[in-house]
Amino acid sequence: MPIKILIAEDQRLLRQCFKDALESESDINVVATAADGREAVLAAERHKPDIILMDLAMPNLDGVSASKIIQERLGNSKTLILSLHDESMKVSGAMRMGVKGFISKDVDFEELVRIIRAVHKGEAINSPFLVDQRINEEKGIAIYKLTEREVEVLRLLVRGLNNNEIAEKLCVSEQTVKKEFVTIFNRLGVRNRTQAAVMGVQLGLLDGAAY
Repeated sequence: MPIKILIAEDQRLLRQCFKDALESESDINVVATAADGREAVLAAERHKPDIILMDLAMPNLDGVSASKIIQERLGNSKTLILSLHDESMKVSGAMRMGVKGFISKDVDFEELVRIIRAVHKGEAINSPFLVDQRINEEKGIAIYKLTEREVEVLRLLVRGLNNNEIAEKLCVSEQTVKKEFVTIFNRLGVRNRTQAAVMGVQLGLLDGAAY
């Protein structure tokens, strides 16, 4: 049976491109599209998709809020968040509500399909475009060899502070903070601030605790 997909994306051209590309796969069926969060919730209730590709920033109801409502009403649908933006707190909130991962919109199409199939089957998957929330709890700060300063920088990022605010908090220069992030990205195996923030949430830094 084909994987039923709901695409929630406010940009019409991008929404259509996603739809056309995914429907070229024999095992995928795009059952509905939505231009905003409210439409996404209604479409999900009507079509009960297996996978929802949810844009993070949408009008009327943002992706995080829409994901929360869908998760409460349709526990069997699996949501993957899409975004181009560095919106660490929104992504963090989404990951805490049970979505299956955050995907950068610059993902290769083949990689997107691979992720969709793996998530549908309940398989773990590693991808440079995906931050998966299923981090083994035995893995924590130690396995990534983060220093105390790097942990603190990451913690402040998770709380939504920008580089200048982090520098003021730690009484260092903004350039020093930027260098810290280069090291943090390398240690965590992520590509940007958003992915690092999501990893920080997984490690318990949003609540001030770490595994």
